Amino acid sequence: MNNPAPDPMQEQPALFTVPEVKRSRTSDVLLELAEQTQQASLTLRGMTERLGDRTFGMLLVLLSVFNIVPLVSLLAGLLICILGLQMAVGLRRVWLPKAILDRELPKESVRKALLAFEPKVRKIERFVRPRWQFTEAPIVDRINGLVIALLGAIITLPLPLTNLGPALVVVLMGLGLLERDGVVQVGAALLGLVAMGVVFYFVF
Repeated sequence: MNNPAPDPMQEQPALFTVPEVKRSRTSDVLLELAEQTQQASLTLRGMTERLGDRTFGMLLVLLSVFNIVPLVSLLAGLLICILGLQMAVGLRRVWLPKAILDRELPKESVRKALLAFEPKVRKIERFVRPRWQFTEAPIVDRINGLVIALLGAIITLPLPLTNLGPALVVVLMGLGLLERDGVVQVGAALLGLVAMGVVFYFVF
């Protein structure tokens, strides 16, 4: 009998705890997931459990791309804001409805997508890599989540040219979270504060 999946809200380490084991590269995790698709049934829950908090980074990058599409950016900004709030309250994995998480996925299609995505991620890893391990402490994720939520709220504003800058910052933050690159995360957070200041100045 399978044990129920752990509730991400019950996995809370101390706010300033830094993992002792260095993070593996995202490209290696994608290859591992591609291999697993040949061994057992595949669900989104299983993938998010293996990816862990990397799912935040992946979704942030993907959602930010939609900001170039008029009107769709409003929905993308809202979803970015929701992801940021989930990080800010301490979730270690993205929360999604159970019906979505437990739906079985087409293994071969997912495998092809993972194998196609992996080389692109490996190219990014030449520049973005695990650094400043102290930024893996939950308190840093919560601060980043608050910054992301505010940027997402700005993206939803129905004003011209207010979404491009914040969206680019969210892309950087997503890459930093995906690879656990503390340098990129801190840089994105600082750029986010600057972007918020600029928008606040011109709007108010």
